[in-house]
Amino acid sequence: MAWTAFGSQDYSSLEQHGREIYNYFVHNPSEILKLDNPLLIGKIFQVCLGFQEPDQDIQEVRAENAFLCFSQALESNKANVHDEASARLMMLLIQNQRHLKNKVEQSCQNELASSYSIFDMYDSGLPNDMPMATNTKMLFTAYCLYDGIIDKANVSNEFVNEIERRAYENVKGHVLTNCNQLHNTSPNRKVELGGIVFDKICERLRKDIELLS
Repeated sequence: MAWTAFGSQDYSSLEQHGREIYNYFVHNPSEILKLDNPLLIGKIFQVCLGFQEPDQDIQEVRAENAFLCFSQALESNKANVHDEASARLMMLLIQNQRHLKNKVEQSCQNELASSYSIFDMYDSGLPNDMPMATNTKMLFTAYCLYDGIIDKANVSNEFVNEIERRAYENVKGHVLTNCNQLHNTSPNRKVELGGIVFDKICERLRKDIELLS
């Protein structure tokens, strides 16, 4: 019902059903790891990020839930599902970066780090050539996800909404342009480093679900 409302531009119903979905997973956090259609639920959380929401904690939870859902959809044996999930993860990392930045920073720091030592903060077991800047980590992660898209020429067709299609194309252009400007790291290494960050984000989000459960 929420996705149908989005398709018909019935944003009042989308907001209502989106709130119901949000509240369901607040009270049943572990259920987000047992979805039959994680791509669909992820899309609801993602489009609801477009609402004017004064509570940034809610926006962060929406973005994190969408990330978890899309990461599960990546495991689909259907190429179109896998590719759309990859594209939507790219959009989360770039277009909705501000809602995920704190979680990426948490994911990439040493859990046993002392809050009094800046050196412990960065002693995370990450490779020495991992960029320190969080937005660059997110850029490399998006680049890794783009590299994994099976049908790059047609993935934008998975977006039935023209606004979303244009948003994906803009994100893709941003990722490719900015990664191409970073000459100190080879394309293959950018993919490798992005994959490390992606795995750490997924691990952190799953641990959060376990703690809430």
